[in-house]
Amino acid sequence: MSQTDFERVYSRAPWEQQVGYCRALRAGDLVFVTGTAPIDEEGRAFAPGDAYAQARRCLELIERALRPFGTDRTRIARTRMFVTDIERWAEFGRAHAEFFGEHRPTTTMVEVRRLIDPAMLIEIEADAVAPG
Repeated sequence: MSQTDFERVYSRAPWEQQVGYCRALRAGDLVFVTGTAPIDEEGRAFAPGDAYAQARRCLELIERALRPFGTDRTRIARTRMFVTDIERWAEFGRAHAEFFGEHRPTTTMVEVRRLIDPAMLIEIEADAVAPG
C-alpha cells in the first residue's frame, strides 16, 4: 500500500497544521480517527468538569469524522479512552455504552497525567472498518 492509497480528512483544528496530522485517515478498509478532544464549535473545552458530557462529545465528533468515508459508529471496531481521573470511569463508561448500544467495540481506558487543555477530562481515539 502506497501513500496514494491513503485518503485523509481534515478539520479546522489549528493543531493539525502545528503538529502535522489529519483528523482521520482511510487505509484500505480501515479508518483511523485521531485522538478526539471534547471541544465546542469555537474550539474551547466542552462542558468543563462534566465527564459524561465530555465523553459523549468526543464520540459524537468521532462519528462526524467518519462521515466523509461513508460510515458511522456501527463500524467502529476499537476505541481508546485517555482520561485524567480514572476514578470517574463509570461516567466515561456510561457515555460510551449509551453511544454504542448494541454495536459495542473493543476498548481501553487509561489514566493520563493531563491533556492539552486542563479543562479536558478525556480524549478518545477510534478505529473503524469501512469496506470501500
